[in-house]
Amino acid sequence: VDKLCLVEQDLAMGSDADGERIKDHMKNVVPVLLDNSVSTNDKIRIILLYIHSKLGISTENLEKLIQHASIPPSESCIIHNLAHLGIPVVNDGAGGQGVRKKYKHPDRKNRVDENTFKHSRWTPYLKDIMEDAINDQLDQRQFPFINGKGPMAGSGGGARSARGYGQWHRDKKDMGHSGPRLIVFVLGGICYSETRCAYEVTEMFKTSKKFEVIVGSTHIITPDNFLKNLRELSA
Repeated sequence: VDKLCLVEQDLAMGSDADGERIKDHMKNVVPVLLDNSVSTNDKIRIILLYIHSKLGISTENLEKLIQHASIPPSESCIIHNLAHLGIPVVNDGAGGQGVRKKYKHPDRKNRVDENTFKHSRWTPYLKDIMEDAINDQLDQRQFPFINGKGPMAGSGGGARSARGYGQWHRDKKDMGHSGPRLIVFVLGGICYSETRCAYEVTEMFKTSKKFEVIVGSTHIITPDNFLKNLRELSA
């Protein structure tokens, strides 16, 4: 379990516990896939993380990974179905670079001080979004309606900036919170680490901007039901 967690964190972060960038993840991935004590679901998740970190791999490498992990044909569809979520799975030939450029990983904040434990270094991207929303720094191309500059802004239906969209509480009676609220709803499910971000960001801004973050979603995602949902995309 310890080795599995480290490989997962290294794939998600792109670097090891010491902060050194990993150039070749394969040498860490293959031993996990060959380990008979590792479950099929855990092996599939490792392969999915590797594919995501590379933004797609060759058909030959994908077949080798599936073979190393002894993934049965009935389960290999889970890996291929990742493409339905907009993530390139197979990149063969010269077109691979163009695909990688199109699906570039978002720039992440440096959270070295928060990475206390080597087994939990990854911070969900949702936390970056929450912080940027409160600081009025969201990317206008990805969130055109939040800052009031979207297509609907001129019609009176546009959303306001972070300085405005949390102020509806002033028209309400005090219900235990005296500051603005940021409400985040995620379509398609949310994992437990992402729900924790709401608490962490609330604590971060409770003295400065006094924002309370409330997060919700259509359902809770666990590692196993995420794979189950991916498998069902073949139906």
